[in-house]
Amino acid sequence: MAMKQNNLNLKENEKRFLDSFLLSENRLDILEQAIESARNGIVITDSLLPDNPIVYANQAFIDMTGYSMEEVLGKNCRFLQNVDRNQPEIDMLRQSIKNGVPHLATLRNYKKDGSLFWNELSIAPVLDDNGNVVKFIGVQNDVTSRKEAERQVSEFYSVVSHELRTPLSSIRASLELINEGSAGEVSSDAARLVHIAMNNSQRLLKLIDNILDFKKMESGQFQLHLGSIISEEIISEVLLSLSQFADSADVRLTKGEVCHKTISADPNLIRQVLINLIGNAIKFSPPASTIVVTAHERPDGIRFLVSDEGPGIDPEDIDKLFTKFQQLDASDTRLQSGSGLGLAISKTIVELHGGKIGVDSTVGEGSTFWFSLPFVSPS
Repeated sequence: MAMKQNNLNLKENEKRFLDSFLLSENRLDILEQAIESARNGIVITDSLLPDNPIVYANQAFIDMTGYSMEEVLGKNCRFLQNVDRNQPEIDMLRQSIKNGVPHLATLRNYKKDGSLFWNELSIAPVLDDNGNVVKFIGVQNDVTSRKEAERQVSEFYSVVSHELRTPLSSIRASLELINEGSAGEVSSDAARLVHIAMNNSQRLLKLIDNILDFKKMESGQFQLHLGSIISEEIISEVLLSLSQFADSADVRLTKGEVCHKTISADPNLIRQVLINLIGNAIKFSPPASTIVVTAHERPDGIRFLVSDEGPGIDPEDIDKLFTKFQQLDASDTRLQSGSGLGLAISKTIVELHGGKIGVDSTVGEGSTFWFSLPFVSPS
């Protein structure tokens, strides 16, 4: 009986709180207190006023930037970039504001004292009852320490990779001379060990090259060398180069329907993407299965597809595929080796061309990895 009475009292209290919260003034008070208490910098801009000025800023934003409230209100958020406004992310941010859609960007911003801080900014439109954009809310986080850690890791990868590549190349060359008999006759047992060492040294060199390439791409130092590509020709070339690998895995490679349109792209990089996708398909395909490579013309370009009969990919794992150093089976007992960089590099290459990459997969039925390239790639 007492428990029943307590439940009734609880429901009555909940109803009183809800009625109180729904009152406009109470609701606004709670929301304002919450925003003011937030550790994230929060601003609201008025998109109906000229230049979309800031009309509200919480204390966390003031503390983050070092400006006073009077110096912030009425200004466009661009004042935080100072003279450093030639950032690609700013153009994408402007476009999102123009289109009235949410956007997440990481920008170089500057405090009042001139010191740099990296601002992870998430914006979202605020709509009126008719669905019109009247305000924008921006939530800001100072991620300078994270960016600095990423920079240090990137430098570490670069230095270590360069330092490792020279001795590894020398080791590889010495092993090749031994394998060829230049250092004298080699027994069959020794030859087998030399062959294993050569294969492993080649794998390490490939990993180092991938790391160096990826770091160049991340830093924007990677240049495209555009040329004309005919999809049928480049697919035939890659299939031929991987035929021996496919034969050793008892996997059949076949070229399906392929369009003959020409696109503007970097032949070496697109060849690398195809090799990565087809090579992965070979590694994870069961014996006696078939991999089909096709290229379809679309209104905006050409889509390349690599379809296999492998185990398929769990939907919750698909987002991990194109992340650097990420493998779906990261255990020490996994059947296939790899650096976890191939798909991440492929994604970066495709996006440098203004294209998109993805995968369609059903567990137990196989996967189709695809990438689309526009007819005219960015320079």
